[in-house]
Amino acid sequence: MSVRTATAATWRAIVNALLPLALALAATSAAAEEAEPAAEQTPLEQMKAVWERELLTGDWEGWRTRLQEHGIDPHFRLAQYGQWVADGGNTRSSAYGGTMDYRVNLDLRKLFGMWEGLRVDMHARTRFGEGLGQNVGAFALQNAGMLMPLPGKYTGTDVTGLTVTQYLPFFYDRLALVSLGKLDVIDTVHGFFPEIVGYGQEGFWNVNALVTALPWFGAVDGLSLYGGIAATVNQEYGAIESGFLATGTEGVSDNWGTLQDSFEDGVWLAGFHRFFWKLEDKPGFFLVFAAGSTRKQASNDPRDWTVIPGQGITSTNEKRPWDVAMYIKQVLWQAEEDPGRKVTFFVGGTVGPDDPQFAQYHLFGAIEAFGILPSRGDDRMGVAAWKNWLSNDYKDLVSPVADLRDTWGVEIYYNIALNQWLHLTPDLQLIQSEAKGTDLAIVPGIRLVIDF
Repeated sequence: MSVRTATAATWRAIVNALLPLALALAATSAAAEEAEPAAEQTPLEQMKAVWERELLTGDWEGWRTRLQEHGIDPHFRLAQYGQWVADGGNTRSSAYGGTMDYRVNLDLRKLFGMWEGLRVDMHARTRFGEGLGQNVGAFALQNAGMLMPLPGKYTGTDVTGLTVTQYLPFFYDRLALVSLGKLDVIDTVHGFFPEIVGYGQEGFWNVNALVTALPWFGAVDGLSLYGGIAATVNQEYGAIESGFLATGTEGVSDNWGTLQDSFEDGVWLAGFHRFFWKLEDKPGFFLVFAAGSTRKQASNDPRDWTVIPGQGITSTNEKRPWDVAMYIKQVLWQAEEDPGRKVTFFVGGTVGPDDPQFAQYHLFGAIEAFGILPSRGDDRMGVAAWKNWLSNDYKDLVSPVADLRDTWGVEIYYNIALNQWLHLTPDLQLIQSEAKGTDLAIVPGIRLVIDF
């Protein structure tokens, strides 16, 4: 089945499932409007009402609330990006692009009367325009939001995540969850660090400032993978605590493929545990993440999320990749009257073997402030720094065609909440790419996010 056919079939199934309910809700809404006609508003009052909504399109005359009551929770977001290589890097250039994200979460108990805690989550993306790509560097990863479904000049619509999840009571204040399906990797990382990652659309742009990316991404080929997760959830802290994650090693970002193809060359396995604490009533955690793959690979194996230097060079040294990652987060300051206003510190690091990954170590640290000004409670800002140490074996392997060095960068952003559904984020990144001889890249950017 082609990508276009699979995507069309998916949307037809969703429409066919929702159409009868939508018609019934429309009739209910029409009857309510006849019984209680809305008071007329002046154009200025109408504009003010739209501006003050939680979402641009509001409650759809009550349809959105009724859909949620019946177990259907839709979310739509448009994220647009403009970025420039103002100086340094591989090439001075500019790029404009974006994504339209469609998320539909189904509570099957409410929708079909099935058992408690069973849900289906779908995430589709339409990508348009283009990012800076290789103009900064292969490992710069300066825009997480433009990596999916595929980077480069890819334009299209694909379902990058489709999972079935069951929540079950576990012990004390914990739940157990089992989730299977097509995993969107950025969504999965967001699930571990929801406030921090923000899908690359709310806080930092650079993947290196969000998570210890390169050693992990170097072990799989793709940012959308078949797999599953089994974990416990600590309800007091509202976060995943312990568990296991398993995926195939072949990406399915822009296709459905088959389970056999995805797992044919091996499986990527990970175990994790998070220790929670409170320091003077301010929450924090330490998370350890250990992973490895049964697939043998070379350090310059191609990846669909970037063009790695050294393609075309044959390596006879194939090994199984592994890595260990650790993260620490601590709330440094929190407003007594509003816990959502706070300052947080987040640091992470990954260590792996010198071969077969192209990156052996990664380290980053970030400080973020949420609503630091009482009058700007929904604003967000942050500064981060990171460094990747490329493996010596990888540098030696590709030395005939590329002279490489370790990479590092700094990022600062300010997310301006113009209102609840409209956010404008200026961003500035300084990036030293992997290519020796290139100057430090100065990369300003602007991001506009609209929630429908």
